Amino acid sequence: MNVLSDGSSILLDHWRLIYHLLLILLFGQILIGSALKKIFGERLTADEYFSLGLAGWMIPALMLSMLWFLWGPVQSLHFDVLIATVTIALFAFWLFPRSKKEVVNESKIILLFLTLLFGIFIFLRLAFVSQAILPSYFDSAQHYMIIKDLMGNAETANAAASFDLLITNYYHKGFHLLALFITSITQAEVTDTMLILGQILLAVIPLSVFFIIKHETKSNGAGLFAVLLSAFGWYMPAHVLDWGKYPALASLALIQFVFSVAYLLVKHGEGIPAQKQWALYVTLTAGFLAACFAHSRSLVIFGIIFLAWITAKWWQRLPQVPQYIALSVVIVGIILEIIFIQTHEVLYLLFDPYGLTSWLVTLSVLFLLGFALRTYPQLTFSAVVAIFLLIASLFVPVTIPGYVNLTLLDRPFVEMILYLPLSLIGGLGLAGLEGYLLHSQIKLKAYQTVLGNYVGVLLIGLVVINALTQYELYPSDCCQIVGSDDLVAMDWMDKNLPSEARVLISAVELRVLASDSFEGYVGGDAGIWIRPLTNRTTIPLPDHSDFNQQTILNNLCDMKVGYLYVGETGQTFDDSQISIHPEWYKILLSMPKAKVYQVIGCD
Repeated sequence: MNVLSDGSSILLDHWRLIYHLLLILLFGQILIGSALKKIFGERLTADEYFSLGLAGWMIPALMLSMLWFLWGPVQSLHFDVLIATVTIALFAFWLFPRSKKEVVNESKIILLFLTLLFGIFIFLRLAFVSQAILPSYFDSAQHYMIIKDLMGNAETANAAASFDLLITNYYHKGFHLLALFITSITQAEVTDTMLILGQILLAVIPLSVFFIIKHETKSNGAGLFAVLLSAFGWYMPAHVLDWGKYPALASLALIQFVFSVAYLLVKHGEGIPAQKQWALYVTLTAGFLAACFAHSRSLVIFGIIFLAWITAKWWQRLPQVPQYIALSVVIVGIILEIIFIQTHEVLYLLFDPYGLTSWLVTLSVLFLLGFALRTYPQLTFSAVVAIFLLIASLFVPVTIPGYVNLTLLDRPFVEMILYLPLSLIGGLGLAGLEGYLLHSQIKLKAYQTVLGNYVGVLLIGLVVINALTQYELYPSDCCQIVGSDDLVAMDWMDKNLPSEARVLISAVELRVLASDSFEGYVGGDAGIWIRPLTNRTTIPLPDHSDFNQQTILNNLCDMKVGYLYVGETGQTFDDSQISIHPEWYKILLSMPKAKVYQVIGCD
C-alpha cells in the first residue's frame, strides 16, 4: 500500500513534468515505429512495432533536444504545445487508418497488455522518487552540474559555443541534453527531471526486450517472461540509479534498439527493396550514434554483440561434437571468470544482483539454458558468448589520452548490463521448453499438455513472487548521501557564506577497475552537492583524515580553506575530532545531523 500511495503522490505533485515526458516519449515511439513499419510492413506485428518504438524513442527526442540547444530561435517556440499537437496528430494517423488485416486480435490483446504493463511499471517506479531527497550518490551531483552548464550556455543562444561545449570535455552528454530540454520546456527543477526521467527510462527498458524474443520464438508468453525478468528478475539495472548512473541507463534502451534492428537486418535484409534497405541502414546508424552519445561505452557493447554473433555463426557451422566442445569451453571459461572474480576485492560484488536475493530466478534461467540452446542455438550461444566477453572486458586494458589504468568496461557497467543476455536466455528457454513439452516424443500423458500450456504462467509467477518478497523499489541506504539536515545546511551556506568561500568536504577513493588502481577522490557525503547548489568552491579531503593532527590544519591553511562541512549521512568526517578543537574550528551552524565550521586556526 505504501508503494501505491507514494506513486500516487509523485504523480500528483509532478503531473506536468510526467505528462510532458510521456508526450515526448510517445512522439519518439510513434515516429520510430512508423518508420520501421514503412520498411517492414506486414513482417512485424503491432506489439513488435510497439516494443521497437519504445526502444528507439530517444532517437527523435535527442535530435529534437540538439536542435533546440544549437539553434537559438527554436528555443522561443512553445514546445509543450507543439509536441502535444504533433504527438496527438501522429497518434491519430497511426491508430485510425489501420485495417483489420494489419492487426490481428491476438496482437491487439498483447499490445494492450504491454501498454498496461508500461503504465504499471511507471507507477511502481515513481515510488522511488518519494524517498529521494536528491538524486543518489556523487555521480548525480556531477550530472547536475553538466546540465546546469549546458543550461547557462543555451541561454546565450550562441550556436558555435553550444556545439563546442557538446564535443569538448565529453561526458555522455546525451542524457544531459535531453534532461535540459525537458527541464526547459516544463520549467521543472533539474533534480526533479533527473529523478523522474530516470524512472521513466527504467519503465521503458524491459518492454524493449519483448521484440526480439517474440519475433524469434513467436511466443507471447516467452516475450512477456523476458520483459518481467528485465524489469524485476534482478535488482539490476534499477540499482544503477542508486549510483547516479543516469547516462548509462539512458544508453540501455538504445543498445537494445540497435541490437534489434541489426537482428532484423540479418533476418529480413535480403527480402526488402534496396531503397528500404538504405532507410534501415540510416535508422541503424542513428540508433548507434544516439547510443554512443548517451554513453560512450555503448561502443564496447556493440563490439561485444558483433563478436558474439560472428562467433555463434561460426559455431553453428561446426559438426555436433566440436559444437559441444566449443560450448563447454565457453561455459567453463565463464565459471573460471566467476571463481577468479570472487577472489578479487574490487570485483567480487559483480554478481551480487544475480545471486543473493534473486538466486531462484537465476537458477530458473540456467535451467532454461539447455532448452534455449536446443531450439534457438545461434541467438542463445550469442548470449552466452556475450556474457563471457562482458566479464572478460573487465581485464582488457585500454589507453586514452588523459586517463590511466582504464579497461574496456568497469564493474558497474558490466554489473548493470548482465541482465540483458540473461533475460534473452530466459525468454528463449521458456519458448524452447514450451515446444519441448508440447511436441516431445516422450509422452507425459495428460500432464504434457497442461505443462506445455501453463509452464510460462508458472515461471512468470515465480518472477512475480520473487519480486514481491525480495525486490526493493525505494532508494538504497548504501547510496543516499543527502539528508534533510543537509538541505537546510546548504541553504544556510548559500545565504551566509561569502561567494569566494572555500569549503572542505569529505571524499573517498574510487576503485572500480580490475587493476584496483586509485582513480581519484569522489564525494563521501552531501558536501559534494555544495558546489552545484551554492556555487561555492569545494576542496575534497579523505573522510578518514585525523583532525587532531596539526599537519591537517596546516594543509587546510595552505589550501586557503575557510570552512569545513560535516554531512548527515554517508562517509563523513569524524565530528568528534573537530569539535574538541574550538581554537582551530569554530562552529557556525550546528544541526542534529549536519554541521558547518569555520577554520580559524590559521591565524
